[in-house]
Amino acid sequence: MTNPGKITVTVASRVAHVDLIHAISDQVAAMMGFDNDEILNLGLAVREAAINAIKHGNGMDPKKRVRVTFTFDDEELCVAVRDRGKGFDPNNVADPTLPENLYQPSGRGVLLMKAFVDRVEVHGQNGKGAEVFLFKERREAGGKRRHGG
Repeated sequence: MTNPGKITVTVASRVAHVDLIHAISDQVAAMMGFDNDEILNLGLAVREAAINAIKHGNGMDPKKRVRVTFTFDDEELCVAVRDRGKGFDPNNVADPTLPENLYQPSGRGVLLMKAFVDRVEVHGQNGKGAEVFLFKERREAGGKRRHGG
């Protein structure tokens, strides 16, 4: 059983801080009892969200901070990654699976995040930054959700 908790880390917009954020993600996920594949997938989603916040949201400006909050209980882990950029609408992101976008050097972040966690939400598209929420549910052995099937 995991005691409910919340961990918040705020860092300058430097790519070097992504490793720290990823390490915290791995530790929290392990503490919650996620298996190695789930820890790896969650870590990749958290890395992607943090890199996007640093590069695209805050434009690599070290004066702008990225806040990452890990909120967890027995049923679910939520990782919220907040930047101080202009915000974005995920519905306006080009579909990276279309033939004309396959060879683009970027644009796959949201798709990857959705592949690695149970649910992704984006809030704050009004010019005051964006906050990406990554949700990962705990499952029983065999893949069943712990509560609600």
